[in-house]
Amino acid sequence: MKTDAFTLTVVLAIVISVITCGVIIIIARNSLTIIPSVERGKIVSKNVINANDSVIELSGGKILHILNNATLYMTLQENQSYSFNCLYNSNTKITTIQSFQNDTTA
Repeated sequence: MKTDAFTLTVVLAIVISVITCGVIIIIARNSLTIIPSVERGKIVSKNVINANDSVIELSGGKILHILNNATLYMTLQENQSYSFNCLYNSNTKITTIQSFQNDTTA
């Protein structure tokens, strides 16, 4: 079977377009799995789950995780209000604290 140059070019362009769209979808999906967020509130309780994971509960019922950071966990105090910079992982449905500061508005 004989193939002319035009048909080969069209087929190659379609294949490259499909591959490019797939790569863009994969990159976009991975970029959206971790979303930055800010949480504010008074710490009601602190608990250690295991050596690598601790949780705090805010007065509104929101639970925030602290991963692999004992210093951050020990610095936070119950009945104090803070503003937290967090990352929400949409795959695990967990909000992880990255940093915090005292909050006088909560």
